[in-house]
Amino acid sequence: MTNQKEESTAIRIPETDVSVYQAIFKRRSAWKFANKAVPRNVLSKLISTVAWAPNHRLTEPWRFFVLEQNSKIRESLAQLVYDQMLEETNDTAKSGAYKAKITEPPVIAYVYNLKGDNDFVTRENYASVVMGIQNMSLAAFAEGITVTIETGKVTRIQGLDELLGATQDLEMVAMLEIGYPDEEPTTTRTPIEGFTNWL
Repeated sequence: MTNQKEESTAIRIPETDVSVYQAIFKRRSAWKFANKAVPRNVLSKLISTVAWAPNHRLTEPWRFFVLEQNSKIRESLAQLVYDQMLEETNDTAKSGAYKAKITEPPVIAYVYNLKGDNDFVTRENYASVVMGIQNMSLAAFAEGITVTIETGKVTRIQGLDELLGATQDLEMVAMLEIGYPDEEPTTTRTPIEGFTNWL
């Protein structure tokens, strides 16, 4: 980890024809990915956007553990997920589906939050990490890439922290499935007017 800071005025901003509004409204999660690797330089560019999320106190709490297709740790993790799900469900098909969440995406990344000195700071840090993930997912859309955010059982596997090397001062936020989508999911949302009070 480097302590060297980047000045906001010196950042080279990638060019894109995608507007912010297009990325916000058209971004989707996907679970079927094309058989196409995400180049390391593109992946690094996406992750770099996380650092520019709003961050009170500039605690920089985001921690990434990135597992590409050829990762040996990823192989071990996939088996760990399968074994624990099989023990829990006694269902080989269901356990295999959870294992596929680890094996099938071109890239997976576990994102952790650095705990603060108290619960309030930890909560602030967590909010910054989540906003950072949104930055990354919107930037990914501009690159034709999907970032699917998982917060379910694949983030609560016993022994996961130890396998990844996550220390006790970190807490899990999400697992990201990253790749070029092989589907175009649709979704719905309730208009925000019903949740807005103008006072």
